[in-house]
Amino acid sequence: MNELRNEIDRLENKEFSDDFTIIEGYMPVVLSAPHTMNQMRDDGTIKASEPYTKALALYLQKRLNCTCFVKNFDTGIDSNSEKDEEYKNELIKYIKRNNIKLVLDLHGASLKREFDVELGTLNNLSADYSTIKELKEAFIENGILKVNVNNPFKGGGITKKVYSETLVDVIQIEINRKYRDLNISNFMLLADALEKFIRSFMEK
Repeated sequence: MNELRNEIDRLENKEFSDDFTIIEGYMPVVLSAPHTMNQMRDDGTIKASEPYTKALALYLQKRLNCTCFVKNFDTGIDSNSEKDEEYKNELIKYIKRNNIKLVLDLHGASLKREFDVELGTLNNLSADYSTIKELKEAFIENGILKVNVNNPFKGGGITKKVYSETLVDVIQIEINRKYRDLNISNFMLLADALEKFIRSFMEK
């Protein structure tokens, strides 16, 4: 388990030089991790990073040979806001060029949240009902039982833009911190559930 912990930490601490990084794979699935750094809000306060969303995206990319988008630096615009900016624009271009079928937008939630995982789908508009149902079931089957849908988060700017400009399923996934950086066993339950779901999705 220590070796696995070290590998996940290595992925989380991996450094990139560009504002955001695209690691391509052959599977038509994209994982998005836009909140890996502290960001300055318009009012001057700091929006804290969402630890281990980066490690999760990179780990699953290696396991599945899918594509991941990872934002590395604060560009002055939150990519999950509804403002026009490069991360979302490049994501849309990539989806259209590569016949992508599924986008999972990974986010971190506080320990104070009552859910383990929450799925934002614009009130079930941005993904097929069967996709949402199967993702929820994948978490529950792995012992991640408190799965909310569109409560309290319905999906942000990334979900809205992908939904409005493409025909792919897109789901924002909010992950309680207890399934990210605090417990490697919990992290692996989460990662395993997502891997099983994505493999099943691609078999349709």
